[in-house]
Parts: sequence; C-alpha cells; structure tokens
Amino acid sequence: MSMAAVYLQEQGSVLAREGRRLVVRKDGQEILAIPIHRVDRVVLLGRIQITADAAALLLERNVPLVMASSRGRIRGILTPPQSPHIRLRKAQYTLFSDPDWHLAFAKDLVLAKAENCQAVLRRYRYNHPLVGVKSDEMDIQTSASNIPKAYDLETIRGLEGLISRCYFAGLTKVFASLKMGFGGRIRRPPTDPVNAVLSFTYVLLTGLVSSALEVEGLDPFCGVLHSPNRAAPALALDMLEQFRQPFADRFTMLLFNKRILGPEDFSPGPMQSVRLVPAAKQRLLVEWEKFLLLEQGLGAGPEKTSPIQVLRQKAHELRQAILDGAAYQHFRLGG
Repeated sequence: MSMAAVYLQEQGSVLAREGRRLVVRKDGQEILAIPIHRVDRVVLLGRIQITADAAALLLERNVPLVMASSRGRIRGILTPPQSPHIRLRKAQYTLFSDPDWHLAFAKDLVLAKAENCQAVLRRYRYNHPLVGVKSDEMDIQTSASNIPKAYDLETIRGLEGLISRCYFAGLTKVFASLKMGFGGRIRRPPTDPVNAVLSFTYVLLTGLVSSALEVEGLDPFCGVLHSPNRAAPALALDMLEQFRQPFADRFTMLLFNKRILGPEDFSPGPMQSVRLVPAAKQRLLVEWEKFLLLEQGLGAGPEKTSPIQVLRQKAHELRQAILDGAAYQHFRLGG
C-alpha cells in the first residue's frame, strides 16, 4: 500500500494518537483516522492542534511534520534528530564559500530555470499553436545567452529577473482564454485566482524541498543565490527554482485548464487579495498529491518518473556533489 501526505485544514481540530494510528477529532467527533505506516508526511494548515503523543509517534517513525498558516506560509518543520553530519556540513560551508563554485552553481541554476520556462511554454504551444508564446520563448533565450558571461551574483540575479518577466508574459497569454484576471505575477497579496494558486503551491513545494534537504543532512539555511538570513531557508529557495515551472506552474495550468478550479472557488480577502475557499483548497491538496506521485515524462529521455522522486533525487545529488567537491547539475524539464 502506498504512502501519502496528510493535509489537515479543519480549523480547531486536534491530531492525536491511538496506538499506531493518527486520529483527527473536532468537538469530540472523529473525522479521520489513518495508520502511521501509510503516512509519508503531515501538513497542518492553520489552527490545528497536535498532542505530544502524536508528535512523538511522527518523530519515532521519521515522518516530517510541516506547520503552516491557513494560507500556506510555513511556520516550521519538525523532524527527528539526525546524525550530526559534521563532515557534510563542513564541506557545505567550505564549498559555498568558494567564489568559483558559488558562481558556477548560480549560473547553472538560472540556466536551468530559463530552459524550464521555455519547456513549459513550448509544451503548451505544441497543443495550442494559436497562443503566441513563441516570441516569449525567444526573449527568454536572449536573456539566458548572457548567463555564461556573467561575472557576479548581482548580474545573474538581474538576468533571472528578466527571464521571469518574459516567462510570465507568456503565461499571461496562456491564461487569457480562461478569463481569470491574470496579468502577471503578483505575490503580496495575490489579487487573482491564478496568483493565489501559484503562491499556495510554491509554499507547498518549498516545504517538500526543505524536508528533502534536511533528510539528506544539508543545512537548508545556507544558500547561494538567495542570501542566508534567519527567516528564510535560503538553500531550499535556491533548490526550489529548478522545480517551480516543471511542477508548480504546470500543476496550476492543469487545475484551470481541466476546470478543476474555477472562479467560484475563490473569495475576496483583505487588501484586494483573492483566496481559495476551504473546499477548493482541499480539492487542490488532493490533486497536488496525485500530481506529485504521478509517473510522467519529465526528463529528456523516454523514462517516466514522478515529481516527488525527482525532488528527492536532486537533493541526494546535491549532497553527493558537496561531498565530492563537484559541480551540481540542476533539473531540466524535457520537451
């Protein structure tokens, strides 16, 4: 039997333990029970309580617990204590302080992002030839051609910004026929359904990346393109960039193109924001898990693999690259 993530968003509910099961109750009524051996990770969204016994069971079985706000902002991740990973952490800090390795990592990251942006638009154009995104693909390529000549991180960050603008110009055309009011990326706060889904899905993906890095023993707060600070897992945000377009953006396109989500699934919030209604958020979470586990053509070859397998494999490859003092190759979406 396959393992799965458990997402809890019933506000005021309590996650408890009964023997080898996790049980969710609200107002004294049981609303969910699941054996611990079927749980891959637990995500609490909003005002969900967890008992000490339930937390102990998760730690005992090495099941990560992600705690987030109801809108998906990660508050923290609980994982069991790992071995000190002293050799790995020392190698990570040493290598990340090497300006040559640092620059090579950042260049490959942004090159991979550019290729992934083009691949997403190209895949869409294959099935929708009348949507004029070819020019946006070319604009991305023009900016990406300057990356090998970049000599510092600020230049690379500037090129990444140009690539993102060209890409979202293409996505605006992709979503135009759906009449969702999407005019480009708006984050704080999202003011249309597409941006609301993108923001929420990016947070879910960040939690997965952070957990994968911690499982491998890496310090998720020691990054390259994202400057380390106390509030954000810089390395997780670096690693996230190779997965945004292949996983989160394609998933968002799927939800709207297949009419899994529509205008009726969103409600107005403060500061002209738009947010998912609870039932739609639950539907999104179910579809997200299906997408993560679905084996599909993601690489350049004919082999199929799932997004969650790719994500965990790339975290492992980064660990090995650090131990070997070698270059790390970011994920490229095929097609």
